[in-house]
Amino acid sequence: MTTRTATTTAGPKGFRWLYLILGIVLFVFGVGIVRHPAVSYFGLAMYFSIMIIVLGISEVLNAFVGGSSRNWGWGLFIGLLDLVIGFVLLVHPAIAEDILPYIVGFILMFKSIDFISESIEMSSLRVRGWGWILTAGIITLIFSFMIVFFPVFGIFNIIIWTGLSFMFAGISSFIYAFVK
Repeated sequence: MTTRTATTTAGPKGFRWLYLILGIVLFVFGVGIVRHPAVSYFGLAMYFSIMIIVLGISEVLNAFVGGSSRNWGWGLFIGLLDLVIGFVLLVHPAIAEDILPYIVGFILMFKSIDFISESIEMSSLRVRGWGWILTAGIITLIFSFMIVFFPVFGIFNIIIWTGLSFMFAGISSFIYAFVK
């Protein structure tokens, strides 16, 4: 009989502090978002516009560095597309504000799916605390669905759901730092 250990997914123990810091930062941002909804909404729209530009720059640089790879052209195309979209959203903040719920919702949806899948793997490896990660991942997934499928509740509700999603993602990361 073979025994699997938690070291296959836990990685270096020295990186727990990254999950701890990420958890604290996400939670603090979540609280700030809920406390200052109007400013937060505009700030989130601008933040995601800038992040799309940064992703575009990294894709373009990656395409040039990996120029001999088979798919470097697609990487360059996606990077340039990200740059154009990011700059359009930055120049036209109203568009960025309109699509913000979808950007945030899908990012949090993918993050929650990551937490859920990690918790399932942690369960199979008999790592303590996997249930907390699963619960927080499911709650984050529910909030992300609320953001994506019900944005008509208005900016205020989007801020509340976004703030709560960030808080639960922060709690998940914080717990993750101690159970890994």
